[in-house]
Amino acid sequence: MIGHDRAGMNGASELAVGKADAAFDLLLRLCAEAGAPGAPALVIAAAGRVEDWPAFLRLVDRHRVAGLVHLALGRVAAAVPDDVRQSIAQKAGGLARTNLAMVAATIGLQKAFDAAGIEVVFFKGALVGQRAYGSVAVKHGKDIDFLVRPDDLAATFALLAGEGYRPVFPQAPLTPAKIEALRAFQMEAVLVDPARGVQLEPHWRLTENRRLLPLAPLLAGAGKRERLGGVAIRGFHPDDEFAYLCVHGVRSGWARLKWLADLHALLAGLPEEERLRLYRHAERRGAGPAALLAFGLCRELFGLPVPAALARPVAVPLQRAMHRMCVSILRDEDPQFSIRRVVVLPMLHAVACGPRHVMAEVLRWTVNCQDALDVPLPRRLYFLYPLLRAPLWFGRLLRGKTRLGRGTARV
Repeated sequence: MIGHDRAGMNGASELAVGKADAAFDLLLRLCAEAGAPGAPALVIAAAGRVEDWPAFLRLVDRHRVAGLVHLALGRVAAAVPDDVRQSIAQKAGGLARTNLAMVAATIGLQKAFDAAGIEVVFFKGALVGQRAYGSVAVKHGKDIDFLVRPDDLAATFALLAGEGYRPVFPQAPLTPAKIEALRAFQMEAVLVDPARGVQLEPHWRLTENRRLLPLAPLLAGAGKRERLGGVAIRGFHPDDEFAYLCVHGVRSGWARLKWLADLHALLAGLPEEERLRLYRHAERRGAGPAALLAFGLCRELFGLPVPAALARPVAVPLQRAMHRMCVSILRDEDPQFSIRRVVVLPMLHAVACGPRHVMAEVLRWTVNCQDALDVPLPRRLYFLYPLLRAPLWFGRLLRGKTRLGRGTARV
């Protein structure tokens, strides 16, 4: 009887896994079709194996690919229930409206920065969506990312305040001491336009390791190659954008399918020699290991052919192990609280970004940027921040409890 119960439980577990696999496989097929049309039979066959459609919709939300799925379903007559189609169409419509608002904000920002004489470089977002899918409406994005020179940071914050953007991190007021702390211990800030609900992330570095994607050649290669709404927008050179997208995926643990889907869409129509050239360029930017991992994952998940010169490096045991771990993270229901991701992320950094990047990460974690914002010190005393981290954290904890207690007493 016990053995029978165990068999029943195992069978139910295997059935649940099978249903989840079928939903995930359909999602892969649809994302591939959105970026590189031409395999409708694979989409139709994958849709015929799905039984748990609510699980499929959860995957669409979890990987933030409603726009890609809607685009692909518009091209392929797959057997998808009407309520599922309607749900995805509704999500895609909301995404398109959000993206158009961010495009309008990007155009306004480009004009404002040009008028102020501040060099700005936009990346990810609408520019990648336009190149990868031929539309700014389908790629998910929650904010507008752009890069400015560190010396232009104070002027950038002043310009954004004039345009109606309010700081979220760090909080106002953005004093010279806070800006200096940001330059030293942070890569980006977060601002929001409350009227339009548009969020910005100005960057002055792309990684903690300054040898990985160094700033000078990225800025030198940037230019106004693409237009949004008829306005030329300064962006990274496409080769540099590719290198950055590979590094960004690694730094995020490849937790969402949308990042790999974008890379696949950008690479799928290129000849082998062009894909190999992009890899060599990523190597020169310090991002070769990250690009190699991205090629391997695109081959494993989307069937993208790897350049012959990379076939052996992609297939070494360590790379295969990293592929398996990344795929397992992609299958996790909640990537933010995945134990697997906590374990894998440092390994990804070590393998795909190199030991110098890992050391830079370790050094970064010894200093809490909030400490530098709360207690500004002169540069010669920055070495004290690692020693102050614990007492300052404890002080914030006590102040938080005190405020909570006072609030309760007033009630």
